Amino acid sequence: MSTDLQWLLIRKYNSFQHKTANGPILSREKGNLLNLHSHKYSGLANSKVVSIYANPEGAITITKVKKDAKPNQVASARQHVTLRRSTGPRRANKIAAVETASKGYRADLRSAAVARISALSRVNARTANPPKTYPTKVRGSKASHFGFKAEEKEEDVIELD
Repeated sequence: MSTDLQWLLIRKYNSFQHKTANGPILSREKGNLLNLHSHKYSGLANSKVVSIYANPEGAITITKVKKDAKPNQVASARQHVTLRRSTGPRRANKIAAVETASKGYRADLRSAAVARISALSRVNARTANPPKTYPTKVRGSKASHFGFKAEEKEEDVIELD
């Protein structure tokens, strides 16, 4: 079945479709890079699908369907490339561009794949190095107001018996 016919069958009614009040129609399907409900980005209607997602460990996985995939072998038809959490954003963008466009797979998805992987790497960097929090220093008359005790100096007191 052609991809155009598949799109015509599923474009109005599918379980992944999410309509917003005054915005575009979104889609939650796997393989949709921009989560837009359109034929170009559809993970259901296209035969060549690129999926980029984050693992629970913080790694980023790029999954695509092989060229010589058989329709009855779903799991073995997928090729996975896993990027470690420590992979830099420039290297991750380069790998996403190579996996989509340079190998003749889907050149029209290059910008969407690079945008998605850069957003995921930005989130991973933010969770790997959370900003440090320092306790607030209270000085002067505010210290007594908040319950902090001023340092009391012990004076040398000579006790006479």
